[in-house]
Amino acid sequence: MNKIPNNKLSVDERNNLRNRIIQSALKVRKKKLYRKVIFAAAACILFMFGIGVVYFNVNQPVQSIDGFVESAPDADVQKAEGVTLILGNGTNLNLEEDNASIQYSSSGEEVRFSSGKTVNQSSSENNQLSYNTLLVPYGKRTDLQLSDGTVVWLNSGSKLIYPAAFIGNTREVFLEGEAIFEVTHNPDKPFKVKSRNQEITVLGTIFNVSHYAEDHEMYTVLKSGSVELSFSDKNLQKVRLEPGNLASFNTSSKAVQVRDVNVDDYFSWREGFLKLKNDDLSYIMAKISRYYNVEITIADEHLADQTFSGNLDLKEDVISVIKIIRETSVFNIESDGPNFILSN
Repeated sequence: MNKIPNNKLSVDERNNLRNRIIQSALKVRKKKLYRKVIFAAAACILFMFGIGVVYFNVNQPVQSIDGFVESAPDADVQKAEGVTLILGNGTNLNLEEDNASIQYSSSGEEVRFSSGKTVNQSSSENNQLSYNTLLVPYGKRTDLQLSDGTVVWLNSGSKLIYPAAFIGNTREVFLEGEAIFEVTHNPDKPFKVKSRNQEITVLGTIFNVSHYAEDHEMYTVLKSGSVELSFSDKNLQKVRLEPGNLASFNTSSKAVQVRDVNVDDYFSWREGFLKLKNDDLSYIMAKISRYYNVEITIADEHLADQTFSGNLDLKEDVISVIKIIRETSVFNIESDGPNFILSN
Protein backbone atom coordinates (compact mmCIF):
# COMPACT_ATOMS: atom_id res chain seq x y z
CA MET A 1 0.00 0.00 0.00
CA ASN A 2 1.39 3.36 -1.02
CA LYS A 3 1.51 6.08 1.56
CA ILE A 4 0.07 9.48 0.70
CA PRO A 5 2.53 12.18 1.46
CA ASN A 6 1.41 14.45 4.26
CA ASN A 7 2.69 17.68 2.74
CA LYS A 8 1.32 20.89 4.18
CA LEU A 9 0.19 23.68 1.81
CA SER A 10 1.47 27.14 2.23
CA VAL A 11 -0.92 30.05 2.91
CA ASP A 12 -0.71 31.31 -0.68
CA GLU A 13 -1.41 27.84 -2.08
CA ARG A 14 -4.49 27.44 0.13
CA ASN A 15 -5.80 30.85 -0.98
CA ASN A 16 -5.29 29.99 -4.65
CA LEU A 17 -7.03 26.64 -4.23
CA ARG A 18 -10.02 28.27 -2.49
CA ASN A 19 -10.33 30.91 -5.23
CA ARG A 20 -10.32 28.21 -7.94
CA ILE A 21 -13.07 26.28 -6.15
CA ILE A 22 -15.19 29.44 -5.74
CA GLN A 23 -14.74 30.41 -9.42
CA SER A 24 -15.68 26.91 -10.54
CA ALA A 25 -18.83 26.97 -8.38
CA LEU A 26 -19.81 30.37 -9.78
CA LYS A 27 -19.45 29.11 -13.33
CA VAL A 28 -21.70 26.11 -12.59
CA ARG A 29 -24.30 28.39 -10.95
CA LYS A 30 -24.26 30.80 -13.95
CA LYS A 31 -24.78 27.91 -16.35
CA LYS A 32 -27.76 26.63 -14.34
CA LEU A 33 -29.24 30.14 -14.09
CA TYR A 34 -28.76 30.67 -17.85
CA ARG A 35 -30.56 27.39 -18.58
CA LYS A 36 -33.45 28.43 -16.29
CA VAL A 37 -33.78 31.78 -18.07
CA ILE A 38 -33.78 30.06 -21.48
CA PHE A 39 -36.39 27.52 -20.37
CA ALA A 40 -38.55 30.25 -18.81
CA ALA A 41 -38.40 32.40 -21.94
CA ALA A 42 -39.29 29.43 -24.15
CA ALA A 43 -42.21 28.57 -21.88
CA CYS A 44 -43.47 32.17 -22.05
CA ILE A 45 -43.25 32.18 -25.82
CA LEU A 46 -45.17 28.90 -26.07
CA PHE A 47 -47.78 30.18 -23.60
CA MET A 48 -48.28 33.43 -25.50
CA PHE A 49 -48.51 31.53 -28.77
CA GLY A 50 -51.17 29.26 -27.29
CA ILE A 51 -53.12 32.25 -26.00
CA GLY A 52 -52.88 33.86 -29.43
CA VAL A 53 -54.22 30.75 -31.15
CA VAL A 54 -57.14 30.54 -28.72
CA TYR A 55 -57.85 34.25 -29.03
CA PHE A 56 -57.77 34.04 -32.83
CA ASN A 57 -60.11 31.06 -32.88
CA VAL A 58 -62.56 32.60 -30.45
CA ASN A 59 -62.42 36.18 -31.63
CA GLN A 60 -61.94 35.94 -35.36
CA PRO A 61 -64.60 38.03 -37.11
CA VAL A 62 -68.00 36.37 -37.47
CA GLN A 63 -69.72 37.29 -40.72
CA SER A 64 -72.52 39.74 -40.01
CA ILE A 65 -75.99 39.27 -41.44
CA ASP A 66 -75.44 42.40 -43.56
CA GLY A 67 -72.35 40.82 -45.08
CA PHE A 68 -74.20 37.58 -45.76
CA VAL A 69 -77.13 39.39 -47.42
CA GLU A 70 -74.75 41.27 -49.71
CA SER A 71 -72.55 38.30 -50.62
CA ALA A 72 -75.06 35.43 -50.77
CA PRO A 73 -76.57 34.39 -54.12
CA ASP A 74 -79.90 36.11 -54.62
CA ALA A 75 -82.86 33.92 -53.70
CA ASP A 76 -85.91 35.30 -55.51
CA VAL A 77 -89.05 34.63 -53.51
CA GLN A 78 -91.21 35.04 -56.62
CA LYS A 79 -89.42 32.17 -58.34
CA ALA A 80 -89.75 29.77 -55.42
CA GLU A 81 -91.94 26.73 -55.99
CA GLY A 82 -93.80 26.63 -52.70
CA VAL A 83 -92.43 27.52 -49.27
CA THR A 84 -88.67 26.88 -49.47
CA LEU A 85 -86.06 26.67 -46.71
CA ILE A 86 -82.43 27.07 -47.76
CA LEU A 87 -80.01 25.68 -45.17
CA GLY A 88 -76.55 27.03 -44.48
CA ASN A 89 -74.93 24.34 -46.66
CA GLY A 90 -77.09 25.38 -49.63
CA THR A 91 -79.60 22.52 -49.39
CA ASN A 92 -83.09 23.52 -50.60
CA LEU A 93 -86.06 22.03 -48.78
CA ASN A 94 -89.51 22.48 -50.30
CA LEU A 95 -92.51 22.44 -47.98
CA GLU A 96 -95.67 21.36 -49.73
CA GLU A 97 -98.16 22.72 -47.19
CA ASP A 98 -99.83 26.10 -47.86
CA ASN A 99 -99.40 27.02 -44.19
CA ALA A 100 -96.27 25.16 -43.17
CA SER A 101 -94.72 25.40 -39.69
CA ILE A 102 -91.00 25.18 -38.87
CA GLN A 103 -89.35 24.83 -35.46
CA TYR A 104 -85.66 25.03 -34.56
CA SER A 105 -84.01 23.37 -31.59
CA SER A 106 -82.22 25.62 -29.10
CA SER A 107 -78.89 24.73 -30.73
CA GLY A 108 -80.27 25.38 -34.22
CA GLU A 109 -78.94 22.04 -35.40
CA GLU A 110 -82.31 20.27 -35.59
CA VAL A 111 -85.15 21.61 -37.74
CA ARG A 112 -88.63 20.13 -37.37
CA PHE A 113 -91.52 20.59 -39.82
CA SER A 114 -95.27 20.35 -39.31
CA SER A 115 -95.28 17.41 -41.73
CA GLY A 116 -93.30 15.43 -39.15
CA LYS A 117 -90.06 15.59 -41.09
CA THR A 118 -86.82 16.47 -39.26
CA VAL A 119 -83.47 17.56 -40.74
CA ASN A 120 -80.14 18.26 -39.10
CA GLN A 121 -77.55 20.88 -39.91
CA SER A 122 -74.46 22.50 -38.44
CA SER A 123 -75.22 25.77 -36.65
CA SER A 124 -71.76 27.14 -37.47
CA GLU A 125 -68.88 26.41 -39.83
CA ASN A 126 -65.30 27.47 -38.99
CA ASN A 127 -66.69 29.77 -36.30
CA GLN A 128 -68.97 31.43 -38.90
CA LEU A 129 -72.70 31.62 -38.39
CA SER A 130 -74.76 29.28 -40.54
CA TYR A 131 -77.46 31.45 -42.11
CA ASN A 132 -80.79 30.01 -43.25
CA THR A 133 -83.15 31.62 -45.77
CA LEU A 134 -86.91 31.07 -45.76
CA LEU A 135 -88.87 31.94 -48.92
CA VAL A 136 -92.67 32.27 -48.76
CA PRO A 137 -94.04 32.92 -52.27
CA TYR A 138 -97.30 34.63 -53.10
CA GLY A 139 -100.31 32.56 -52.13
CA LYS A 140 -98.47 30.89 -49.22
CA ARG A 141 -97.92 31.66 -45.54
CA THR A 142 -95.85 30.04 -42.83
CA ASP A 143 -94.70 30.39 -39.26
CA LEU A 144 -91.46 29.39 -37.60
CA GLN A 145 -89.91 29.29 -34.16
CA LEU A 146 -86.28 30.42 -34.09
CA SER A 147 -83.62 28.85 -31.89
CA ASP A 148 -84.16 31.46 -29.14
CA GLY A 149 -87.91 30.75 -28.97
CA THR A 150 -88.97 33.82 -30.98
CA VAL A 151 -92.00 33.05 -33.18
CA VAL A 152 -92.36 34.62 -36.65
CA TRP A 153 -95.41 34.55 -38.92
CA LEU A 154 -94.46 35.27 -42.55
CA ASN A 155 -97.02 36.61 -44.99
CA SER A 156 -97.17 35.91 -48.73
CA GLY A 157 -94.26 37.12 -50.86
CA SER A 158 -91.80 37.35 -47.96
CA LYS A 159 -88.19 36.34 -47.35
CA LEU A 160 -86.49 35.97 -43.97
CA ILE A 161 -82.74 35.44 -43.45
CA TYR A 162 -81.55 34.39 -39.99
CA PRO A 163 -78.79 32.34 -38.30
CA ALA A 164 -79.53 28.75 -37.32
CA ALA A 165 -78.40 29.76 -33.81
CA PHE A 166 -77.69 33.22 -32.42
CA ILE A 167 -74.04 33.76 -31.41
CA GLY A 168 -72.71 36.91 -29.78
CA ASN A 169 -74.43 39.84 -28.10
CA THR A 170 -77.30 40.39 -30.56
CA ARG A 171 -79.99 38.46 -32.42
CA GLU A 172 -80.31 39.73 -36.00
CA VAL A 173 -82.60 38.76 -38.87
CA PHE A 174 -83.20 40.30 -42.29
CA LEU A 175 -86.71 40.71 -43.74
CA GLU A 176 -88.18 41.41 -47.14
CA GLY A 177 -91.98 41.39 -47.16
CA GLU A 178 -94.29 41.23 -44.14
CA ALA A 179 -94.05 39.39 -40.85
CA ILE A 180 -95.36 39.36 -37.30
CA PHE A 181 -92.73 38.87 -34.60
CA GLU A 182 -93.32 37.62 -31.07
CA VAL A 183 -89.84 38.10 -29.64
CA THR A 184 -88.55 36.12 -26.67
CA HIS A 185 -87.44 38.56 -23.96
CA ASN A 186 -83.69 38.74 -23.39
CA PRO A 187 -82.37 42.11 -22.07
CA ASP A 188 -78.76 40.97 -22.57
CA LYS A 189 -79.29 40.11 -26.24
CA PRO A 190 -81.39 42.63 -28.22
CA PHE A 191 -83.37 41.35 -31.21
CA LYS A 192 -82.96 43.29 -34.45
CA VAL A 193 -85.06 43.12 -37.60
CA LYS A 194 -83.13 44.61 -40.52
CA SER A 195 -84.33 45.59 -43.98
CA ARG A 196 -82.99 47.69 -46.84
CA ASN A 197 -83.99 51.02 -45.30
CA GLN A 198 -84.47 50.56 -41.58
CA GLU A 199 -83.53 48.60 -38.49
CA ILE A 200 -85.85 47.68 -35.61
CA THR A 201 -84.35 46.94 -32.18
CA VAL A 202 -86.41 45.17 -29.51
CA LEU A 203 -85.90 43.28 -26.25
CA GLY A 204 -89.15 41.34 -26.09
CA THR A 205 -92.33 42.41 -27.82
CA ILE A 206 -94.99 41.70 -30.48
CA PHE A 207 -95.03 43.76 -33.66
CA ASN A 208 -95.80 43.61 -37.38
CA VAL A 209 -93.45 44.96 -40.02
CA SER A 210 -94.16 45.27 -43.74
CA HIS A 211 -91.52 46.09 -46.33
CA TYR A 212 -92.10 44.76 -49.82
CA ALA A 213 -89.59 45.79 -52.47
CA GLU A 214 -92.33 47.08 -54.76
CA ASP A 215 -94.00 49.21 -52.06
CA HIS A 216 -93.07 52.87 -51.68
CA GLU A 217 -94.08 52.84 -48.02
CA MET A 218 -93.03 50.48 -45.28
CA TYR A 219 -94.62 50.37 -41.87
CA THR A 220 -94.11 48.94 -38.41
CA VAL A 221 -97.01 48.40 -35.98
CA LEU A 222 -96.35 47.75 -32.29
CA LYS A 223 -98.78 45.59 -30.32
CA SER A 224 -96.88 45.27 -27.02
CA GLY A 225 -93.49 46.07 -25.55
CA SER A 226 -91.17 48.67 -27.02
CA VAL A 227 -89.23 49.02 -30.27
CA GLU A 228 -86.78 51.55 -31.63
CA LEU A 229 -86.47 52.27 -35.36
CA SER A 230 -83.32 53.56 -36.99
CA PHE A 231 -82.90 54.28 -40.70
CA SER A 232 -80.20 53.86 -43.31
CA ASP A 233 -80.58 57.59 -43.99
CA LYS A 234 -78.47 58.99 -41.13
CA ASN A 235 -80.26 62.36 -41.41
CA LEU A 236 -83.36 60.75 -39.91
CA GLN A 237 -83.67 60.53 -36.15
CA LYS A 238 -84.45 57.30 -34.36
CA VAL A 239 -88.11 56.65 -33.56
CA ARG A 240 -89.35 54.85 -30.44
CA LEU A 241 -92.82 53.34 -30.63
CA GLU A 242 -95.37 52.69 -27.92
CA PRO A 243 -98.08 49.99 -28.10
CA GLY A 244 -100.76 51.06 -30.59
CA ASN A 245 -98.33 53.13 -32.70
CA LEU A 246 -97.72 52.74 -36.42
CA ALA A 247 -94.55 54.18 -37.93
CA SER A 248 -94.51 54.60 -41.70
CA PHE A 249 -91.45 55.34 -43.83
CA ASN A 250 -91.81 56.58 -47.40
CA THR A 251 -88.88 55.24 -49.41
CA SER A 252 -89.26 58.01 -52.02
CA SER A 253 -89.73 61.13 -49.89
CA LYS A 254 -87.82 59.70 -46.88
CA ALA A 255 -90.64 61.00 -44.66
CA VAL A 256 -91.37 59.28 -41.35
CA GLN A 257 -94.77 59.48 -39.68
CA VAL A 258 -96.08 58.02 -36.42
CA ARG A 259 -99.77 57.66 -35.64
CA ASP A 260 -102.13 55.65 -33.44
CA VAL A 261 -103.98 52.74 -35.07
CA ASN A 262 -106.09 49.73 -34.19
CA VAL A 263 -103.32 47.13 -34.15
CA ASP A 264 -105.73 44.24 -34.78
CA ASP A 265 -106.20 45.55 -38.31
CA TYR A 266 -102.55 44.76 -39.03
CA PHE A 267 -102.43 41.35 -37.36
CA SER A 268 -105.64 39.89 -38.80
CA TRP A 269 -103.96 38.29 -41.84
CA ARG A 270 -102.40 35.76 -39.46
CA GLU A 271 -105.94 34.48 -38.78
CA GLY A 272 -107.00 34.62 -42.45
CA PHE A 273 -108.82 37.97 -42.39
CA LEU A 274 -108.13 41.36 -43.89
CA LYS A 275 -109.55 44.31 -41.97
CA LEU A 276 -110.11 47.48 -43.95
CA LYS A 277 -110.57 51.00 -42.64
CA ASN A 278 -110.80 53.65 -45.36
CA ASP A 279 -108.12 51.85 -47.37
CA ASP A 280 -107.90 52.64 -51.09
CA LEU A 281 -108.55 49.93 -53.65
CA SER A 282 -104.97 49.89 -54.93
CA TYR A 283 -103.72 49.05 -51.41
CA ILE A 284 -106.41 46.37 -50.95
CA MET A 285 -105.75 44.71 -54.29
CA ALA A 286 -102.00 44.64 -53.65
CA LYS A 287 -102.71 42.71 -50.42
CA ILE A 288 -105.13 40.32 -52.13
CA SER A 289 -102.77 39.80 -55.08
CA ARG A 290 -99.98 38.65 -52.77
CA TYR A 291 -102.24 36.55 -50.59
CA TYR A 292 -103.71 34.55 -53.49
CA ASN A 293 -100.77 34.77 -55.88
CA VAL A 294 -102.81 36.37 -58.67
CA GLU A 295 -102.24 39.48 -60.75
CA ILE A 296 -104.87 42.21 -60.31
CA THR A 297 -104.81 45.32 -62.48
CA ILE A 298 -106.93 48.41 -61.81
CA ALA A 299 -107.49 50.07 -65.17
CA ASP A 300 -108.87 53.37 -63.84
CA GLU A 301 -106.95 55.74 -61.57
CA HIS A 302 -110.14 57.13 -60.03
CA LEU A 303 -111.26 53.61 -59.14
CA ALA A 304 -107.87 52.86 -57.60
CA ASP A 305 -108.29 55.81 -55.21
CA GLN A 306 -111.73 54.71 -53.91
CA THR A 307 -111.67 53.73 -50.24
CA PHE A 308 -113.35 50.81 -48.50
CA SER A 309 -113.96 49.62 -44.93
CA GLY A 310 -114.98 46.24 -43.57
CA ASN A 311 -113.68 42.70 -43.01
CA LEU A 312 -112.68 40.28 -45.75
CA ASP A 313 -112.62 36.54 -45.10
CA LEU A 314 -109.53 35.38 -46.95
CA LYS A 315 -110.59 31.76 -46.57
CA GLU A 316 -112.92 32.39 -49.51
CA ASP A 317 -111.64 32.10 -53.07
CA VAL A 318 -110.21 35.24 -54.67
CA ILE A 319 -113.14 36.00 -57.00
CA SER A 320 -115.59 35.81 -54.06
CA VAL A 321 -113.46 38.27 -52.10
CA ILE A 322 -113.31 40.73 -55.01
CA LYS A 323 -117.09 40.48 -55.47
CA ILE A 324 -117.65 41.31 -51.79
CA ILE A 325 -115.72 44.54 -52.31
CA ARG A 326 -117.71 45.28 -55.45
CA GLU A 327 -120.96 45.17 -53.42
CA THR A 328 -120.05 48.55 -51.90
CA SER A 329 -118.99 50.07 -55.22
CA VAL A 330 -119.51 49.73 -58.96
CA PHE A 331 -116.81 48.24 -61.17
CA ASN A 332 -116.39 45.51 -63.72
CA ILE A 333 -114.34 42.36 -63.17
CA GLU A 334 -112.67 40.71 -66.13
CA SER A 335 -110.63 37.54 -65.71
CA ASP A 336 -107.97 35.94 -67.85
CA GLY A 337 -106.94 32.77 -66.06
CA PRO A 338 -105.25 33.81 -62.82
CA ASN A 339 -105.24 37.49 -63.83
CA PHE A 340 -108.00 40.02 -63.13
CA ILE A 341 -108.72 43.48 -64.50
CA LEU A 342 -110.96 45.92 -62.58
CA SER A 343 -112.48 48.85 -64.44
CA ASN A 344 -115.38 51.31 -64.20
